[in-house]
Amino acid sequence: MALLADRPLSYALGENARVISALVVRSAVTRFGESRLGFVWILIEPAAYIGIFLLIHTAAKAQIPFGDNALLFMLAGVFGFRMTRGIARKTEKAIATNQPMLTYPLVRPLDTLIATFLLEATIWLIICALFMTGLAFTLDRDIIVYPAEFAEAIFAILYFAFSFAAFNATVGSLVPRYDTFLSMMSMPLMLLSGIFFMPAQMPPSFQAVLWWNPFMHCVEWFRTSTYLDYNALLSKPYVLGIATALLTSALVLERTFRRKIIGS
Repeated sequence: MALLADRPLSYALGENARVISALVVRSAVTRFGESRLGFVWILIEPAAYIGIFLLIHTAAKAQIPFGDNALLFMLAGVFGFRMTRGIARKTEKAIATNQPMLTYPLVRPLDTLIATFLLEATIWLIICALFMTGLAFTLDRDIIVYPAEFAEAIFAILYFAFSFAAFNATVGSLVPRYDTFLSMMSMPLMLLSGIFFMPAQMPPSFQAVLWWNPFMHCVEWFRTSTYLDYNALLSKPYVLGIATALLTSALVLERTFRRKIIGS
């Protein structure tokens, strides 16, 4: 009797897994099917950020904000922000991109978000591993000095990226011009994330503004795993709390307005 009672749940979970797997494949084909250079461009983008910073740093003969290597400082900052925002940016478009698939009864808006997130997270984790391994080989030293802290940072980045994307995708399906607002906020969020500077060295009044930016905490969390004595302006509970609040809001909105989201 127990097996019969469990069967509907296991069957539903199996069906849901198959739906998400199919959506992952569809997202991958959409992402890279039209151009073989798609993955190459993803590699070029963070490299371009780092290269521009190093050129400006060399031309200005400026001091490194922290540590003894400008490349390491910049790399940690770029991945702390770009991994978070890159995953979220693609995932938050999942509902709109997969709108025709939502006409099938088995496909829910949340499934499209999970599928796109899994693909983007995998891509960015591979890119991060390539860059960090390449830098470790170039400098001939360990880059990740606190592996447990690095694992925590990656988990927090992925959790916040998915939560942020789920909220934006849901609200974007209900509120006109919300995507325009997000696009306008991208540059300020990046500039205030501490990619190019060390937040703890800023004046207290400026730190008070930076503190509210969750992307800054993602960058700082990432950097704490790459330096032995990095003084971070970091609140782990804040990042996780914001992520949980965003995800809860997204799930409630998705369930409440599912018909409107599917029909939009």
